[in-house]
Amino acid sequence: MVKNPNWPQSSLTTLTLPPSSLSSLSFFTSSPGKLPAHTSMDGKGSASASGSALPTHDLNALLGRLTLDKHLETENPFDNNKITPFYQRIFRSLIGAISELESRGITRGYLQPHQIMVGGGPCQFVRAWLLPRPEEDNPTAPTFRKQFDSLVRMILGERDLSNLELNNFLHITASAASGGQSLFNFRQLQWHPILLSSAELPQLVYLVFDHLDMRGTSSWKEDFRQMIQRDVEVRDTVLGVDYFSDVYNLEGPQYYEENALGAFLFSANAISNVNGYIRKAFKQYMTDEEKDNKLMSVEQIFDMLISFFPHMLIDVYDFLVKKGLPIDGVL
Repeated sequence: MVKNPNWPQSSLTTLTLPPSSLSSLSFFTSSPGKLPAHTSMDGKGSASASGSALPTHDLNALLGRLTLDKHLETENPFDNNKITPFYQRIFRSLIGAISELESRGITRGYLQPHQIMVGGGPCQFVRAWLLPRPEEDNPTAPTFRKQFDSLVRMILGERDLSNLELNNFLHITASAASGGQSLFNFRQLQWHPILLSSAELPQLVYLVFDHLDMRGTSSWKEDFRQMIQRDVEVRDTVLGVDYFSDVYNLEGPQYYEENALGAFLFSANAISNVNGYIRKAFKQYMTDEEKDNKLMSVEQIFDMLISFFPHMLIDVYDFLVKKGLPIDGVL
C-alpha cells in the first residue's frame, strides 16, 4: 500500500527594489486622485505628462527583461550536468507557447534567440515569450517544432551518451521536428524529466503511479509491460540494501517483475515506505527526535532509486506519452 510521502514545501522569496527603482514607479504608487509631480492638466482638463514615457528598452530593463540571446552570453545552461532551473523554465515556457499557437492552427514561424523575451530572474518566476506574438501561420517558415529542436541543440549541444534524460529529450524534439510524432501533444514536453526540478522528479513517479493505480484501467500494468519492454534486475539490485530490501520483501518477486514495470512499481513504493522502515529499525532504542535525524529526504531516496534503475524516469515518461495521458492532469 503506497502512502503519500511528505513533499517539501516551497518557500516564497521577497524581492526588494532599490530606492532608485522605486522612484521610477512613482506613477503607479501615487495617492488616488492626485497626479504625480511630472504630470499637468491641459486646458481640456485631461492629464498630460511633461516628460516622455519610458522607452520600451528602459521599461524592459526596469522589469528585468532581456532577449534570450543576451542571456546566452552570460548564463550557463548546465550545472553539474543538469539543466539549470533558469533554462528549464525558459524551455517550459516556450513549449507552452508553441502548444498554444498550434491549438490555433499556427504551426510555422521563427524562433530565434533575439525574438524570445525572457522575464524574471533567479528570485522570480521566469517566463519566456515570442516577439512579436504570431497571429497567423507563416507558410514559408519552418515549423515551430523544428525551430525548437534547433534552439535546444544550439543551447544544450548534441546528444551525450552519459546523460539518458538529455538523450531522450533530444530524441523526442528531433522526432517531433521531423514530423515523426505529428500527433504528439507538444505540451507534454513541459513535464519531461530533464525539465523538472529535483523535488518534482519523485513526484512524477509517485503521482503517476497513484493516478494509474487509483484511476487507471485495470489493464494499465499490461499496457506498461508491452509498451516499455526493458529487462531490469530488480531483486538483485535492491536486496541487501538497508530499508530498500524491506520494501522489496513486503510484496516479493510476484509483484516486482524483472522488467521496467517492476522497477517503476518498486520505486513508487520505496518513495512512500523507506522512511517507515527506518523508523521501525530504530524504534526500540531511539527517541522520536533521534529517529527523525536518521530519516532520508524524498530527494535522497529518489537519488538511490535512480542509481538502481537509471532508465526508470524516461520509461515512466515514455509510457505516459505513448498512452496519450494528460500529464498536467496527473501532477
